[in-house]
Amino acid sequence: METIKAIHTRHSVRAFKDDPIEPQLLTMIVTDAQQTPSWGNSQPWQVYIATGHALTNIKQHYATAAEQGITEDADLAKVHRGDFSAFASQNMGHWVGTFRPVIDSDPTTYWDSRANLYRAPAIAYLVLDANPNSWSIYDLGAFSQTLMLAATARGVQSVPSYELVKYPAIVRNALGMPADKVVAMGIALGYEKPEKPLNQFRTDRVATPQVLHIIN
Repeated sequence: METIKAIHTRHSVRAFKDDPIEPQLLTMIVTDAQQTPSWGNSQPWQVYIATGHALTNIKQHYATAAEQGITEDADLAKVHRGDFSAFASQNMGHWVGTFRPVIDSDPTTYWDSRANLYRAPAIAYLVLDANPNSWSIYDLGAFSQTLMLAATARGVQSVPSYELVKYPAIVRNALGMPADKVVAMGIALGYEKPEKPLNQFRTDRVATPQVLHIIN
């Protein structure tokens, strides 16, 4: 798939098929993402991909934590609309308003999907060393976008989500990570169920003239 087509085709998938992703394909996607630029070529990321029994373990422990009312404790602090600029907050509000009818049209699928980590057959956890600086977090964002575009180009869909990283201790334990690793981001990977309204939804983008300033 051409790069521009991948950019415009990629979308967040929130309901996946059970079909597994071959390890070789996952390796190719991460190898593609390794082309991401970073500050001084620091390449600060590590990638742990949970599949099979390891992912089942994570999902079961997440469900138990939620049932027991255990407080979420993400390594990168959760932020709310009020923590963003007025411009960003307005965009978020518009997204909520357009996405809410989609949720309401099939709430069972939405809440079941979230509770079961989108029923993805693979989750890529993007990890940083302890106390990452702002540029390493920026670089990780670039890496995550490259990874998702590579996945799209290779026929695999994705969704980045806070839901995947809200209990980092469970993830570290299940995947054998050192205790000082920062579970910064999670990306669910798999093959979408195209018939689901959740997957048919497309987010609006701000018009280019509102964000682009070319000064001569």
